[in-house]
Amino acid sequence: MDTGVEEWGEPNVIAESYLDFDQMPPDPLSAEDYNTIIEALIQDFQRGEYDESTEELCWVDELLPADPVEPSDASEQLEELEPVDPIAAGIARVARRQQTRAALEAEDARDLAELAQLVIAEAGPGADRGTARAMTYRSLAAELALATHLSDRTFQTRINTAETLVGDFPATLTALAAGTISIGHARVIMEAGFPIGDPEQRARYEHAVLERAETITPGRLRKQAQLAAARLGDATFQDRHEKAVAERSVRIADVGDGMSEVIHTVSTVFAVAMRDRLTQQAKAVKAANPADPRTLDQIRADLVTELMLTGQPTGHPEAPHAAGVGIRAEVSVVIPMLTLLGKGDEPATVAGSGPIGVKEALRLAGDAPSLVRILTHPVSEQVLAVDTYQPSAQLRRFLRARDGRCRCPSCMRAAIWSDIDHTLAREHDGPTQADNLACLCEGHHTLKHFPGWTVKQISPGVLEWTSPHGVVATDYPDTPIKFQ
Repeated sequence: MDTGVEEWGEPNVIAESYLDFDQMPPDPLSAEDYNTIIEALIQDFQRGEYDESTEELCWVDELLPADPVEPSDASEQLEELEPVDPIAAGIARVARRQQTRAALEAEDARDLAELAQLVIAEAGPGADRGTARAMTYRSLAAELALATHLSDRTFQTRINTAETLVGDFPATLTALAAGTISIGHARVIMEAGFPIGDPEQRARYEHAVLERAETITPGRLRKQAQLAAARLGDATFQDRHEKAVAERSVRIADVGDGMSEVIHTVSTVFAVAMRDRLTQQAKAVKAANPADPRTLDQIRADLVTELMLTGQPTGHPEAPHAAGVGIRAEVSVVIPMLTLLGKGDEPATVAGSGPIGVKEALRLAGDAPSLVRILTHPVSEQVLAVDTYQPSAQLRRFLRARDGRCRCPSCMRAAIWSDIDHTLAREHDGPTQADNLACLCEGHHTLKHFPGWTVKQISPGVLEWTSPHGVVATDYPDTPIKFQ
């Protein structure tokens, strides 16, 4: 039977002279309708679910191409496929779920922000101001808490965060919904960008920071976002820092089991110096008594207690902390040249941490026994060279200045407390020069040599990490965020 259809080809052309199209009634079905019907019929024929009495349609089944794989051969072909690494597959599933969680966080934020507007509208005139607004929000938070078995305070915080995210940081919300950043990244972007009052400047900040956020951890992003916001904020970083310094305090929080936290809020430069001195003292104590079963964290905690209660570790040779006497803190502070000369207000930074007050940095520079000049690339701002009066330590100083931290992509440990590692090992003829050296903390230095891990320095200062199951991450030295 001539059906007018070639096998999987174009329909045969029918000369218009045979038909008078003007005399034909309008077709009640559209082309899309016909396509849908034909596709359904083909699927039915393939499954054998058609009416054999409808002989006029049997030609469709004849025109369908034969299945290239017989059912009996399918299992054999599957067995020939390369087996899937279950660990790599599991890592991929976890990564996909992280993206799903991020999208759900974005959806929650939109819903919470919308709920806040709905309850304000429901409450009527005046509900969006002062005490009335606060009570309306508290009521909503209480309802959500009852529905989810969480606390009122949790939802009060989440509602405020949602309104800020939806109203002031729309690009961050979009990135969160797409799963390119996590809720941790979003919080860092909001917290650092909150002081920027001008919507246009905030949008510039958001766009620039999001480009960096997609490739680094929230911890690494925090310092860079703070520096970026300091350039665009309505108030200078120094003004905001002085206001924050005025709120310094010491608080105690009960954490249960007879334990409490002492929360000491001080300038970052002092906090870093305090931890540095405690770490040096703890290592000295451990070196003096290798049999001491305490961890460094435990020794640091005990040292803080002794220092606060006595003013100095006990100097008696048999005292447990005698080796910590006389140790001073060491902090690496980077001050932009124009700021140092009094011609700029770019914040200074503590290596491996965040920005600090200009006045504190200048005071430290005045007391420093020596200064090191760091030369950076004018575009990438990566460290190119370091001038120092100690040539024997020049390479070490350069690496600490370039890297700033442990160069594992997920680590924030300061370079000063990291090892200088040969990317290509010395025993494999790896040279002792900057493009084959990087700072790695003890833990990640050990991990680098764990079976299955590889690290390459694909260009000077740029490290490519590959995990045992194929996860690849490229780590660049942290540099200031640029604005378009």
